[in-house]
Amino acid sequence: MVTLLRSLLDADWPDTVIQVSSADPSKIIVKSDPLVDRKWGAGTRAGFSDIVVSIEPLPAINFLNIDIERNPDLVDHYMNYIEVSGQRVVDGAAVLGALKQRIDMHSEFANKLIDTIDKGIGRLVDANMNQVSTRLKALQTQEQLAIQSLHIANNNSEAILQLFR
Repeated sequence: MVTLLRSLLDADWPDTVIQVSSADPSKIIVKSDPLVDRKWGAGTRAGFSDIVVSIEPLPAINFLNIDIERNPDLVDHYMNYIEVSGQRVVDGAAVLGALKQRIDMHSEFANKLIDTIDKGIGRLVDANMNQVSTRLKALQTQEQLAIQSLHIANNNSEAILQLFR
């Protein structure tokens, strides 16, 4: 971001097509010149405000290279390095903790979803079994009625013949 903003401020734009201004140290405005760009004019504007640039000291040394006995004048530098490194570890742990929390939430949601799907499938199976059971009972009743009617017909064959005459 710093490189981009510096290149915008330091650029020598041909025919002043683009104007870059930074009257306020916390704002940078990039816009086209209304005299050159008559179609859009002052409407073409990009603004950056409340710019915060954090340039932390990059680790130039290793923990194993810290030697206070040989370099007593670098104690402040070493302390700063350890503080920055410690803060980066804390920041990294915070990110990992947040990611773990999100994974746990997603895992819990997935488990609840699986349980709900299992219950739904169980209910569908139960409903289907009830339907099949009811149909089976109806067929068994029809079968019993048919057997009883045949039994009556066999016992009273003479009476049935008289009905047909």
